[in-house]
Amino acid sequence: MVLGKDDKDVKDLLRSNISISRRIEERSEDIEMQLVEKLKTRKFLVPLDESALRDSEAVLITYVKCVDKGDFAEEMLFCKSLESTTSSKHIYNILKTYLNANNIPMKNITSCVEDEGPIMMGKKNGCLKSKNALCHSQGNSGS
Repeated sequence: MVLGKDDKDVKDLLRSNISISRRIEERSEDIEMQLVEKLKTRKFLVPLDESALRDSEAVLITYVKCVDKGDFAEEMLFCKSLESTTSSKHIYNILKTYLNANNIPMKNITSCVEDEGPIMMGKKNGCLKSKNALCHSQGNSGS
C-alpha cells in the first residue's frame, strides 16, 4: 500500500499519466507539423529571442509571424539550447538546420528580428548576411 492506495490503484494512475503524456506529445508534434506545412508555402518573418533559464542555460526561442486565413498569426516555431557560443553565425546555423530538416525554404523568410538588434542580425556580419548569402546562392533575393 502507498498512501492508503493499493498497488493496483497506483499502477493504474501511473499508466494514466504515461498515456496522457504520450497524447500531449503527439498533439504537440501534430501542431508543429501543421505549422511547418504552412511555412513551406508562405512568406514569414522570424523573431528570435535569446533567453537564459533559471539554471543559466541559454536558449534560442524562435517564433514565426505570418498571415493565416486573413489574420496575422504568431507561433513559437522551436526552442533550442545554445550549447556553446551565441554568435550570429551559430544562431543562423540553428535556424538553417531546423528549416532544412523540415523542408522550409529559406527564401520564405522576409525578415529576421532579434532582441540584440543590428549587432546580431546585421547585414554586414549577422544572421541576415548569412541568410542573404544563402538566398543569393540559390538564385533568390533573400531580402
